[in-house]
Amino acid sequence: MTSSLKVPVSHIWKALSLSLLTFTLASGCHHQPFDPTPVVPASSTLPYSAKVKVSEVGTFEVEPGASMGADPQLQSRVSRTIPPLLSTNDPTDWERATVKYLTTRKTFRSVVQEGTADLDLTLRINMYVDPSVGSGFSQIYLAVMDATLSDPRTGRSLMKYSGFGKMPGDEKDKGAMERALHAALRDVFSKMESDKRLLTL
Repeated sequence: MTSSLKVPVSHIWKALSLSLLTFTLASGCHHQPFDPTPVVPASSTLPYSAKVKVSEVGTFEVEPGASMGADPQLQSRVSRTIPPLLSTNDPTDWERATVKYLTTRKTFRSVVQEGTADLDLTLRINMYVDPSVGSGFSQIYLAVMDATLSDPRTGRSLMKYSGFGKMPGDEKDKGAMERALHAALRDVFSKMESDKRLLTL
């Protein structure tokens, strides 16, 4: 004689609803601020592991025409803080995306977000929107990335680099801002990869 355990249908639906809610919440916890995949691997890899930390992410509107100079001092021309165009300003989400970018680019021997590494890599990322008076486009998008390599044992700063990207676009043009960001990423990490001083740390 066999017996079967009968579970009320209402209990089954409740369990399924809870599972779906948990999955939805877990899926929505992390936002990828930019696509880290369009990258050409570095021609040479630095012989160190690096731990990524993003200390600051900001999005600002600058005075019209502030970006038109050869070397614009954008921080001194900020008119207001604006909502992020690239889905999030959460440093943790930016760290995850940057780890993926650098892992694909192969700037370092390995890149970690948790645990110890040979070098700490701290990034400060600021994005600017210029209303672009005198330009044929409605907006100019700029990304400025400051990178600091430091000794994780002492906290001493070893090297500092800056990267810059600039793209024209339409109003609230996420694609243009992302292209400016990728230009800044290429700029800052190309400088790092070609710096022969890093081979003698």
